[in-house]
Amino acid sequence: MKALSVSTALLGAASAKSVLHDSPQHIFSNPPVHDESYRIPSVSESAAMARKIMHLTTIGDLITVFPGASHNEVGEQENRPQDIAGSPIGLMEYYADCDPLSGNPILLAIDIATPYRNYNQGSNISLGIRWWPDRKNTYSFWASEDDEEIPTPHTPAALPRFSLHGHLERVSDERLKDGKIKECFLRAHPDSKYWQPGNEVSHASHYVQLVVDHVYWFGGFGDRARIEWLPIEEWRNKTMEEVSKAKLPGEKKSKSWWKEWL
Repeated sequence: MKALSVSTALLGAASAKSVLHDSPQHIFSNPPVHDESYRIPSVSESAAMARKIMHLTTIGDLITVFPGASHNEVGEQENRPQDIAGSPIGLMEYYADCDPLSGNPILLAIDIATPYRNYNQGSNISLGIRWWPDRKNTYSFWASEDDEEIPTPHTPAALPRFSLHGHLERVSDERLKDGKIKECFLRAHPDSKYWQPGNEVSHASHYVQLVVDHVYWFGGFGDRARIEWLPIEEWRNKTMEEVSKAKLPGEKKSKSWWKEWL
């Protein structure tokens, strides 16, 4: 009986009329927001939220596409299916926000890894990042004090995520000379010390930067967040102060984290 009641409540919430807004897309139908002070974040605020998420998260999904038959040498070595050409693949990847003034994340590319093989054979590349403050798979429908700032309904589907599209550029030896990029990356991913460039126990690797050309932002449900391509100028021109002041749903308060930003 309890399960039936919850199901009925969910169906009722899903069919409720959404609050109308001009610009953002309305992908889902959700319960209306009754707070008169409520407003959807602006484009600038959404870009600042995305930049902050990129800084705090440090793990994403790197998406590339398998090459065609003309690049079959690697495919034969790994017994790749013949009809997989043109199919996208997304794999977890470490990154770090070690060049914060640019908004272009740093990655440690392992030459043998599938995303970099595909990219070197002509694939486009993108990095998918999502905000998941408590690393929980579900949230209670009855808000606790800790969850009160997470959008309703309390589910990862209501939280922001976005996709960065661009191209890779190798980080020059000159930029790596002072060791700050390596230090920053190791601070985000201490275990990556085992596959740093020059480490004989690992495959060949090098630092690259994803130069962001386009940003697709999915801020949450469409009646309370923007779902759209963000102007690249908004992404690139954010100051550290703007990013640090951005408010994320469910974010735990920290003391001056941005001061440690390289």
